Amino acid sequence: MSQQIVVHGFETSNNLKVRVSLGYKQIPYRFVSIEPGDREEVLRISGQALTPVMTHGDVVLFDSAAIMRYLDANFRDTPRLYGDGRETTWPIEGWERFARGEMGGPLMDVVKMHLAGESDPAVVERAAAQFAELVQRLEDALGGDWLVGETMTAADIATACVIARVQRSGLFPLPESPRVSAWTDRVMAFDRGPDA
Repeated sequence: MSQQIVVHGFETSNNLKVRVSLGYKQIPYRFVSIEPGDREEVLRISGQALTPVMTHGDVVLFDSAAIMRYLDANFRDTPRLYGDGRETTWPIEGWERFARGEMGGPLMDVVKMHLAGESDPAVVERAAAQFAELVQRLEDALGGDWLVGETMTAADIATACVIARVQRSGLFPLPESPRVSAWTDRVMAFDRGPDA
């Protein structure tokens, strides 16, 4: 497959997941930054307004998890994101659910509040407290370098990108966690940034 991959998006954890996955798999791509309030181009390309949207030749995909699975299925000579069997794939998918649901919940509570033009310190405080518990779960789970197996997988990418999004946005403070911080840095080293 020689067509260039193009990803449309902006700075969200889901867009970060796709950029990190592409970087880890060493797949060349172009990232087109869009304004969050102007999704006309994304709608034109994909028929819906969510990002990331990835094009690869005639293939159009949205949803970071779908894109990551596409990359694993179509770029098999690159590092695997989901392992090669149930023994690794199921735990990886469990961490993806953890990232999207449990970690994404407190983050989205604060994002939705800001998008509504509201400011409620209690919402921020609650989100920070919930997130601190989740970071502790990650700290406890990181016995080695990675969450599942001996190499980075979609489990690491999904969870670390939510943490990176909280760090970069400053929506609420993160707890001190040296192991999680070092692990997040290892994962995010594969992000070429929005101007890639």
